[in-house]
Amino acid sequence: MTLKAALVATSSLLELVNTMTRKEVKTYCRFCHAYCPMVATVENDRLTALAPDTDNEIYGGYTCVKGRQMLEQIYQPERLQRSQKRQPDGSLEAIGSQQALDEIAAKLGEILAEHGPRAIASYNGTYSFQNSAAHAVARAFHGAIGSPSFYTSVTIDQPAKVAIAPTRMGAWTAGTHMWNDSDVSLVIGNNTLISHFSVPGGVPSFSPANALREGRKRGLKLIVIDPRESEVAKRADLHLQIKPGQDAALLACMIQIIIREELYDKDFCAEHTQGFEALDEATRRFTPEEVARAAGIPEEQIFAAARIFGAGPRGAAVTGTGPEMGPHPNLMQHLSQCLNAICGRHTRAGERVPNTGVLTPEAPVHAQAMPPQPQWLTEGVASRVVDDVFETTVLSPYGPLKEMPTGLMADEILTPGEGKIRALICVGGNPLLACPDQEKMHRALADLDLLVCIDIKESATAQMADYILAPKVCLEREDVTLLTDIWHDKPYSQYSPQVVPARGDEVEEWQVFWELGQRMELALELNGEPVDMSQLPPKLDLLRSMTRGSRVPIDDIVAREGGHVIDLPDVIAQAADPATRGYLELFPEGLDGELESAFADMHTVDDDFPLLLISRRMKYTHNSTGPELSLLRAKDSYNPTFMHSDDLTALGLTDGDEISVASRHGAIPGIVRRSDDIKPGVVSMSHSWGGSPDPSRGVDDQFREMGSNTNRLIDNLHQLERYSAMPRLSSIPVAICKRAP
Repeated sequence: MTLKAALVATSSLLELVNTMTRKEVKTYCRFCHAYCPMVATVENDRLTALAPDTDNEIYGGYTCVKGRQMLEQIYQPERLQRSQKRQPDGSLEAIGSQQALDEIAAKLGEILAEHGPRAIASYNGTYSFQNSAAHAVARAFHGAIGSPSFYTSVTIDQPAKVAIAPTRMGAWTAGTHMWNDSDVSLVIGNNTLISHFSVPGGVPSFSPANALREGRKRGLKLIVIDPRESEVAKRADLHLQIKPGQDAALLACMIQIIIREELYDKDFCAEHTQGFEALDEATRRFTPEEVARAAGIPEEQIFAAARIFGAGPRGAAVTGTGPEMGPHPNLMQHLSQCLNAICGRHTRAGERVPNTGVLTPEAPVHAQAMPPQPQWLTEGVASRVVDDVFETTVLSPYGPLKEMPTGLMADEILTPGEGKIRALICVGGNPLLACPDQEKMHRALADLDLLVCIDIKESATAQMADYILAPKVCLEREDVTLLTDIWHDKPYSQYSPQVVPARGDEVEEWQVFWELGQRMELALELNGEPVDMSQLPPKLDLLRSMTRGSRVPIDDIVAREGGHVIDLPDVIAQAADPATRGYLELFPEGLDGELESAFADMHTVDDDFPLLLISRRMKYTHNSTGPELSLLRAKDSYNPTFMHSDDLTALGLTDGDEISVASRHGAIPGIVRRSDDIKPGVVSMSHSWGGSPDPSRGVDDQFREMGSNTNRLIDNLHQLERYSAMPRLSSIPVAICKRAP
């Protein structure tokens, strides 16, 4: 054989070997809650490419730029592949995960014995939601030790939506109208094109651009209320560019117009609601003239929005994190639900219920109101910090679950006495950047006897940890789309196997709680079933327990490659059950005081801090995740301070100037950027940027490289919402000046 022939043969053999070791795996992204389907290419157990799954009938090949960076996320040099232990000199040293768990369990046992169960807490951030078993096993651990100190990012995000409104108004058990067959949609402070998060009735989080196009083709009218001309607002039929903080006043005014012009559903209100007359009387002071002046929008826009929404006949009002994090979120959320209720935007008896879930139990659905549950707001474990605040009952895909308000977590750590938190397990979150009052949170984390972070990198919070446990990332583990099980219009589900093996000594988030439970000799339960504590159970066994009795057995989902609409018979809403039917409470106890406060705020001006800072979603980051990835970081290494041209001129600023942003609580450096998609008087910055406020880390000298944390401007105990203890995280009065050199 000639040399040339040998080389050709060798090349062919190598190509054959590569083909044999190359495979494509259908999976889905878990960078955020959208769960976009993907096809992963794997060679020699290494991920080499990610592409959209163009076969998927729901997503149609959609993915976003953030999710497409998962390949880099897995192999980035900064990623931790072994657990770390803090040394006496402050440095980190690698430690085996099993040894680390031995030591952590021993410390937790000592704290539990000396200080009781409430002293042990966990914070479960955004990424903990993406592991389909993490929350259930974490809650099982808390249940086994009797600790109520369970915190999540939900209560610094949208507690009014998932906890407060349903418990004091009630809920319609057959659901509101969905986007796919709506004639109108009222979107209040939600930018799904960037956040990829919504709720049923709003712009779907999956393939949102396509959903907007399809909605326009069928004649859907989109109304957006937002202080910024966001990506969704630019596509709206009507955009009300409201002054920040006036959402509740505007909704109250729209309710009045709909009532005055008799656009409401009289029959639905008479049969299924109570408190209509009181709501009517209490909202009359919010006249179009007053609200237009306070909100900075034309009066005719308010009439147009009310008339378009009132005409319907199908379509819902939905809210996003913008107004939920701003002033009066409980009232704002309640009034948005009042709009849906008085206009009858709910599935009726005899109509198809869009999707009752695939991995949830089969159960009849009645077209009726689930009555309010006010005891959920006033009973249970009480806050040690603020009077009349109790465990928040969150209505989740797994039913009503209790958790403590995260806005008070720092104070629960710092406040002495019985029940003081002494150990914190941080799962898939970065509370030092995410929680209000950053400097207080820094003091609190430093005060802990034990801080454990489950994190792929040395984040700002992990820099303070006693132990950092290195977790598997999503493509290194199996998962199923439990979180989004009822979010689609059709019954849809996807199971993803492990795509590539982890390369180091990584663990899963749920595994940490199981391992600790085993070492502490606890008995964990999932969905009423005992968990095998003798040996580490397969994750699929846990998912089977969690979904026991589901409409489709999880093994049937596992057997399918990729995501699918499941062929299930339509669920038709049944008539109300006389034994359980209730009423939607339009005017619950305390609403009059909230309306009074919102009316007073229509005329409030802070001369010392005349600008209003609002939160902002950015295309290339997801909360505190993204800047560490090269493509995303190349777009922005910091979070700009967006301001209108008129404000720049008035303050003598030019694009790119270094500035100081000050509130009554604190000050941060920033870099100004001209942006006329907001009004004069409004400042817009993305949250969860920056680093630790520890002076030794020089965060204020590195803001061009890492941005600034807006939570330094916020007092977590100022202007707290009743029941949820939600602080004001947006619409913050600030003053801006050029930064001294």
